[in-house]
Amino acid sequence: MKIGNETSIIEIIEKMVKEGRPQKEILKELKSLGIKEEQARKLLLLGEADTFALLKKEIQKIVKEDMKKEEILFRKLIVEIVKEEEGHIAEQFNEKINELKDLLEDKIKTEEKTEKKKAKMQELMKLLSHPETTHGIRFDFESEKEKKEHRKKKIIREVRL
Repeated sequence: MKIGNETSIIEIIEKMVKEGRPQKEILKELKSLGIKEEQARKLLLLGEADTFALLKKEIQKIVKEDMKKEEILFRKLIVEIVKEEEGHIAEQFNEKINELKDLLEDKIKTEEKTEKKKAKMQELMKLLSHPETTHGIRFDFESEKEKKEHRKKKIIREVRL
């Protein structure tokens, strides 16, 4: 027989009693598990009187009642945690939405500027495509030769007193 995680002492006694094994054999098995002879006799008496089954049922009943009490507390705790997390998630969601809005606004403004620039450039290109018209623009172009002559006229050659 194994004990520990797989089989308990109570289960060993119950099994051996159900199988109809003699008291000496059961006591010997319990002693081999490290139980003193007096304790082994008491455990055997409890096992033969089917007290273990009653104890198991009572323990199960107590555990179920405790679990019901704990369940209410756990449910309240879970609801509180979920509400708190919902608040955090909503805050993070709103922050991300606002970031996206800002990014989109910046992108739209940039696109609008680009479109306006393109439209102005297209308008200028149309105007320049017709060189025969001045479009109200006056060109005061003076060649280098004309500039030199103009400067010469303004220079005072000689001043007499």
